[in-house]
Amino acid sequence: MREVYTLVLSVCAVLLGVEILARLFPEKSGTLVHALAVLAVVVTMVGGLLHLDPDFSAVRSEFTPEQSAEDSEALYAETGTALLRERLRALLEAAGIAVVEDESGVEVWYTQQDDGTIEIDRVRVRVTYATDVDRAYALLNSVLTEAIPTEVYAG
Repeated sequence: MREVYTLVLSVCAVLLGVEILARLFPEKSGTLVHALAVLAVVVTMVGGLLHLDPDFSAVRSEFTPEQSAEDSEALYAETGTALLRERLRALLEAAGIAVVEDESGVEVWYTQQDDGTIEIDRVRVRVTYATDVDRAYALLNSVLTEAIPTEVYAG
């Protein structure tokens, strides 16, 4: 008998919640709130009838804000350097300089400070033809200036 009371109480709580939402947001209630109410009632009734005990522990994660900050800073650094590699490759290819297609084509070394800023330490580009080394070096130096050491080699 206790299960029936729990089931009735759950259905009443869902209906009460839906009614409160519909009264608070009358212009937005529409069919979505009513569809959600029907779904919640059906799930509650089926769960009550089948004596299901939902376990929401799998939904919880071991997420901490400190890990998130560290992970997002590393992600920003990797994304930023990947974008820089892609742009440098596109710049060189637009100038008619063939860059090696694998990971060693454009390499970027960086240092990430404690405050999250990223400092580019060095850029190394591997071009396909030895005749393009001087042109690539001049183009990269004009774009990156002397502040970022640049190395270009053929291979």
